Amino acid sequence: MLTLRYVRRRVLYLVLTLFVAISINFFLPRLIPGNPAITVLLTRYGNHITPQELRLVESQLNLSGTLWQQYVGYMVALFHGNLGVSFYFYPASVSSIIAGALPWTLFLLGSATVISVILGVSIASFIGWRLGGKTDSMVSTISISLQSLPVFWLGLILQIVFGLMVVINGVGLFPVAHAFSTNVTVGPNLAFIASVLYHSAIPILTLVLISFPGFALLMRNTISTIINEDYVMMARAKGLKTWRLKKMYINKNARLPVATSVALAFGNIVGGAFLIEEVFSYKGIGWYLYTAVTTSDFPLIDGIFLVITITVVIANFIVDLLYSFLDPRVMLE
Repeated sequence: MLTLRYVRRRVLYLVLTLFVAISINFFLPRLIPGNPAITVLLTRYGNHITPQELRLVESQLNLSGTLWQQYVGYMVALFHGNLGVSFYFYPASVSSIIAGALPWTLFLLGSATVISVILGVSIASFIGWRLGGKTDSMVSTISISLQSLPVFWLGLILQIVFGLMVVINGVGLFPVAHAFSTNVTVGPNLAFIASVLYHSAIPILTLVLISFPGFALLMRNTISTIINEDYVMMARAKGLKTWRLKKMYINKNARLPVATSVALAFGNIVGGAFLIEEVFSYKGIGWYLYTAVTTSDFPLIDGIFLVITITVVIANFIVDLLYSFLDPRVMLE
């Protein structure tokens, strides 16, 4: 049962968590040695830098003054919805970069997560009634093996196989880089949509192969625990049909940990799979985060981590509230 007191307490925790996370996100990147303002000027104007130009860029990038003054300036700007200007992609704003990259990440990881959940839960529901058998052993072994593979290594292998080894009329079966072809017009047209789907096939396959075993093993282990509970044994003794036993007793009660895992997975989607996006030159949030870290782009790092933090915290909050609806036995006070 959900109470107002519990909601108020969770909202307070949410606000405090966001404040702490935002503060950590601000200070950690700035522990990296070097002056990003000099990097910006060197990238654009070479070695001809005057002290006046350096001070001007430092002022524009909120790098002047003490670290505490920069922190106060960052929090004030954040309160007004200003995430600042990217160092590396100067003069582009952090907000515009995130707004442009987020849809690509949501599509790529959202699609992979949905497919992984459906595939993993379906496989687990099938083998849950065959625990200890050959099928269970084979699926569990394959799942554990896939989970142990480095995601970037699997991505590179699939690139080689489907992009270089499997060739039709001198062209690889699937493209190995970028989100769409350069010869299509960006917009809501069939050619662009087809190109996006074509280019995302291998990245999505890579993510699904790595992700679905986790959902399958979680569901399988949950079913193996529930199937031996006393109320299930009683239902068997009463002569309930197998399909009803699966639907009303096993799968219904096994959905709590799976629902938590799914919600957290969707919460982490906006963080992007930066290794996969880097391997496939897929310019989503993960690709920009990798670029920001390697170039000491503080505002872009702060902005991306802010979006990730907010999404994960809100996902946890929603899961907590959903528990009372998924399982009436859960008391949220």
